[in-house]
Amino acid sequence: MTFFIQLILNYTEMEIPIVYILISVIASSLCQDETVFHCTSNPGCQIALCDPIAVGWDRPGFNIDEHLQDKEYTITCKSNSTVLSWLDFAARNLDITNIRIGLEKLEDKFNGKIESFGKEISDLDEMNEKLVGDNDKIKKDLIKVQNMNNRLIEDNEKMKKDLTKVQNMNIKFTEDNEMMKKAMSRIEQKLAVMEKPQLIPKGFGQITRPKPTPHPENCKLKVGNICYFAVIYDEWDVVYKKAFDICNERNADVGLIRDEESYNAIIKYLRKNIPRGEDIWTGIQFDPMTRDVTPADLFTKWYPGDPFTGIEYKDRTNVYLVVNSDPDERSQGMVNGDPTWKQNGVICEILI
Repeated sequence: MTFFIQLILNYTEMEIPIVYILISVIASSLCQDETVFHCTSNPGCQIALCDPIAVGWDRPGFNIDEHLQDKEYTITCKSNSTVLSWLDFAARNLDITNIRIGLEKLEDKFNGKIESFGKEISDLDEMNEKLVGDNDKIKKDLIKVQNMNNRLIEDNEKMKKDLTKVQNMNIKFTEDNEMMKKAMSRIEQKLAVMEKPQLIPKGFGQITRPKPTPHPENCKLKVGNICYFAVIYDEWDVVYKKAFDICNERNADVGLIRDEESYNAIIKYLRKNIPRGEDIWTGIQFDPMTRDVTPADLFTKWYPGDPFTGIEYKDRTNVYLVVNSDPDERSQGMVNGDPTWKQNGVICEILI
């Protein structure tokens, strides 16, 4: 009976009418048929030698367990009832029905999966179409960016060419400006030779004086048509204004150095007339901001490390000579200094 109950429990997924019919059939069969077993000994078993009767069982000390172990023999029993065969057949039919129902459910699930998969494929197709559209738009935008970059490169090249033209024009302008400066310097020199008024340092005005033959004391050194002489003091008390007054009182100007020949001659002359190193004012003007020398094209031979330029040296506008009695001494030459500095003297000149 337990077998039938378990069989019914295994098929609880079937509909109630089928289970009810099955239970009725099984119950009817169990009530009407009687199960008969036919038993035989196993091959090789000598049943005649076995005594299934427990002799002496009613005597004291008889062990029924040992008797059963000694006298037992194996048999095989088969049922003659058709009920179990019918139940096997019913169980097989129920298994087939359950399998069919399971297959139908599996088919329904498979169909659902196919529909879901088809929808996903459709969605993927739509996404792919959108991506293709976006990709085309990105390509177009990229082409626009590349075109803009090409135009920027072309504009940059054009600007480089224009900048090169401007630089060349600036170089030419600088060269022309230098040529004009040189031309103006030559004109100034010619005017000086023609006894025109000489440029006087800023702040001291201009004078126009006749140029008589200078006194021998005022022509210690003659270079071309220019007489030079130096006024030197032991004390360092000659600022540039005083140097200008010293030359002006002697009907002379503060001396300029126009070329290397004049420079070497003046240095040699000063070295003979000083016992030690001296600092002597000249008439050369210097702009520390632009490095321009006035008058233009004058000769300059700077002291090592000079000239001093830049905004912090903007007041160092006048040039003086540092002269050492030793001609091999390296520390001598021109220095740009403040006109308020005190020096030993001044070199003057007279055009003749």
